[in-house]
Amino acid sequence: MEQEPQRKYAVQSRTKNEIGRVDYMLRHADQNKAAKAVGDVGTLYKEYRRRWRETPATAIRNKIYGEKFKALQKGPLCVDIETAAICNLACPFCYRQFIATPDKLMDINLYMKLIDQCAEIDVPSIKLNWRGEPLMHPKLPEMVKYAKDKGILEVIINTNAVLLTEKLSKKLIDAGLDLMIYSFDGGTKESYEKMRIGRYGENTFEPVVKNIRDFARIRNEMGSPFPRTKIQMILVEENHNEIESFFNLFEDCVDDVSLKAYTERGGDISDLDKESRLKVLEYLADQNLPDDTPYWKDKNSDILVSQGRLACEQPYQRLMVTFDGSVSMCCYDWGNEHPVGFLDDRAIKNSLKEYEKAKEKSEAGDFGYDHIKNLSLPKRYIKPNEVVQTLKEIWHGKAINTVRKCHVNGAVNAVDICKQCQFKETYAWKKI
Repeated sequence: MEQEPQRKYAVQSRTKNEIGRVDYMLRHADQNKAAKAVGDVGTLYKEYRRRWRETPATAIRNKIYGEKFKALQKGPLCVDIETAAICNLACPFCYRQFIATPDKLMDINLYMKLIDQCAEIDVPSIKLNWRGEPLMHPKLPEMVKYAKDKGILEVIINTNAVLLTEKLSKKLIDAGLDLMIYSFDGGTKESYEKMRIGRYGENTFEPVVKNIRDFARIRNEMGSPFPRTKIQMILVEENHNEIESFFNLFEDCVDDVSLKAYTERGGDISDLDKESRLKVLEYLADQNLPDDTPYWKDKNSDILVSQGRLACEQPYQRLMVTFDGSVSMCCYDWGNEHPVGFLDDRAIKNSLKEYEKAKEKSEAGDFGYDHIKNLSLPKRYIKPNEVVQTLKEIWHGKAINTVRKCHVNGAVNAVDICKQCQFKETYAWKKI
């Protein structure tokens, strides 16, 4: 049987990140606040992480979708819940700079309905953000606790840490948050403040570093192993020479320090210096490949060029839920341009209305839009049936299974939203 090319992952750490994550969770399983609801957290967590890579690999290798996949796995392994679509930063590399994004918070009742459905189908992990900053939701600690009380094994947030006060830190620890991933782009003050621009006021390097270091102190003082912390920097041209300083800045106060590949999103930011850019162009010309062939400069400064597409793992792992209950199949579908279902009728009624409001505010130069100009409205590549369904029904519905079928049969580009995707993990790479 022909083997699929080895997949290369966008997040790179000096340590074995996945092993470290699993070991940490298993070592402290007795302190996981889901234990009261589910019992043996360790065994369940170990099985969940085994399935994270094995399930999509098996499905892709054996071309499994539809009823066969339904028999294999009853629900997603992770659900990303957009508790806050709003963000307090205006990072120049973010999709928010190009695609209109609503400044909205998720209603707590919709959230609880969603968590109840996750618990019913044994979803092991949830992430309480997608396109925004979760610390902007005033009920975030309450949301974490509700999920843990319902038996969710792993509750995660990605945060920029700007709003991570001592009071909020204590609330999140008490609530039972399992994993907190900091996004911090820069190994120096200069590069950080260039990449992490405040949206409603100035954002500076020192206070955010202090928040992250203070959190480690508070967690230790409270005697809690949770949440495990991870910090990651997106590699671009400006910070490629700051890898050592980034690691040195956080290795003593964060459990895992990682780097993440930059994904082209339509701006003028690049991860290639002039010399590397010329090397890529020369290779493409020599191989008679198009100039827009995807490339990647990794943490070792190796330059890789795409040799073709791979089936994506995400449709076999996770779902994204927007603030109003629309469901997407991929974290790179920023505008929810390929929705696969609706969990609430608000998502059906709202449609593009909130996106249009964001575009209008940008054009009017409203407060918070100083750095967000020339926005486009999201496209709509498909139109699912306008009916409210459960999470389980959407996970095994026609819309997402059509995507799975295309991917496992080598027709990734037959799906419009996937054809233009720059997600590094969906390409076969060759070092040049």
